[in-house]
Amino acid sequence: MKLIKVFVGIILVIITYYSLRLPSDGSLPTNDKVGHFLAYSALSFNLLLLCNSTKQKVLGISFAIAYGLLMEFCQGLVPGRDPSVYDMIANSTGVLIGFGLVLLLGKSFKRLLIK
Repeated sequence: MKLIKVFVGIILVIITYYSLRLPSDGSLPTNDKVGHFLAYSALSFNLLLLCNSTKQKVLGISFAIAYGLLMEFCQGLVPGRDPSVYDMIANSTGVLIGFGLVLLLGKSFKRLLIK
């Protein structure tokens, strides 16, 4: 389980970096919704593997969605960046899909990690 905690930390650092970096050439890709979706799916999947109770899972989902919203809000503070409602939707959808994957595959992954 320590490895999953490391993964969660790494994913949070990567998401934060890419969310708040300055545009290198004055522009960033405008159709990056797949990246948002995959990043937040990975975050919620790994985060929710750490959860043992329903209450913890609800808190994990709430945290991941709130983090996605916060990152989008903070983009408005970065020169050359703007928050996007569509990115917020992609982030939140990714969180929910990550949760669905935990429901489907979580026990198998936990068994692999314990061995």
